[in-house]
Amino acid sequence: MAGRPRLPIGTFGAIQTSRLAPDRYRAWTRFRDWDGQTRQVTVTAASRNAAITLLKADLTKRMHAGDSIDSVNAGSPFTLLAEAWLADLRMDVDRADSTKEIYERELRGLVLPTFEHFTVREVTVGRIEHFLKVQRAKSYTRAKHSRTILSMVLGFAVRREIIARNPVKETSRMKKPKHIPKALTAEQISAIRVAARERRMGEGRMGPRPDGQVRELIEVMLGTATRIGETLALRKCDVDMAADPPRVHINGTVIVGKGKGVYRQEHPKTHESNRVVAVPAFAAEVIRHRLALIAGADAEHLLFFSRNGTPLAPNNVRRIFREILKLAGLEGMEITPHAFRRTGATLLANELGIQAAADMLGHTSTATTKEHYAEPDRTVKSEPADVLQRLAPDA
Repeated sequence: MAGRPRLPIGTFGAIQTSRLAPDRYRAWTRFRDWDGQTRQVTVTAASRNAAITLLKADLTKRMHAGDSIDSVNAGSPFTLLAEAWLADLRMDVDRADSTKEIYERELRGLVLPTFEHFTVREVTVGRIEHFLKVQRAKSYTRAKHSRTILSMVLGFAVRREIIARNPVKETSRMKKPKHIPKALTAEQISAIRVAARERRMGEGRMGPRPDGQVRELIEVMLGTATRIGETLALRKCDVDMAADPPRVHINGTVIVGKGKGVYRQEHPKTHESNRVVAVPAFAAEVIRHRLALIAGADAEHLLFFSRNGTPLAPNNVRRIFREILKLAGLEGMEITPHAFRRTGATLLANELGIQAAADMLGHTSTATTKEHYAEPDRTVKSEPADVLQRLAPDA
């Protein structure tokens, strides 16, 4: 005699009920879980119908909780594939938590609003092409990020043999708008320094006076060409003032994590960005001042910190920086703290070459430095004029 047929994974058998007491009923069924095991699921309620309803709700949760790539096919809702991709992404030990959070935010904010009501097979080349053109009309960056996330989700589906090819790869290439990195001028740097020094220092100002951290942070960023998070992550043990010239070890960054708040990540934006850089005298002077303030603290103490000794939030620093720009008369010029990094890269590239700039910034490729950080020097050297003088008419 043949045994009871095995339930497909993620499904349940017939629901049965029994009366336990005048006002207590039990409902139960067999559910084949996502690990292949068949388990009995039981609930109790005040009535037979209530018990059945409660059991069905429990089973629905179990089915969604068990949603995995094994249950996804080309006819499944695209949202099911997206959640499976996110689950796989969370297990990726090679990506930083902050990167995973950005990917999830962009998936939910850029991609799902358009494709949440489609099945996987309905996310076709034509629909993606139209979607990207709509995104491109808003901004190139928005379209690029949308394309990247959608390609990763559908590439995941290809690797799991849900679809045969990644339709994103068949869409038209987007032409990147021309972008020329802009460094700060000497006049702009001077204006920022003056504004940072004078911010909220006038007579009659209400509230506590600034502690000067943002002003000093600007000097360290200028002298190290670091990202804002990397500068905020510098600790007492990361600086060597006895070296000639003084050096700092860039080996972390301050980020805001989902459910974690502001914290120091134990590596920079990329693992390749871990580096030791020499600092100029003006930045070293600021670092010495910061060290003097925490002379009695342990080696792990941050150079820049809140009243509670915790890391400063990058967004709070950016808000203060916008106030400084307004005071300096530079509001609306799209200047961010990252401009200090571009300014350092430009100066180094012009004086020492693009490789020296890439090394300082922690880039593995000079292409990144050249494309996004170093402003081109359009000045032609004077020697060609001497050579061309040979074409002058005879006296």
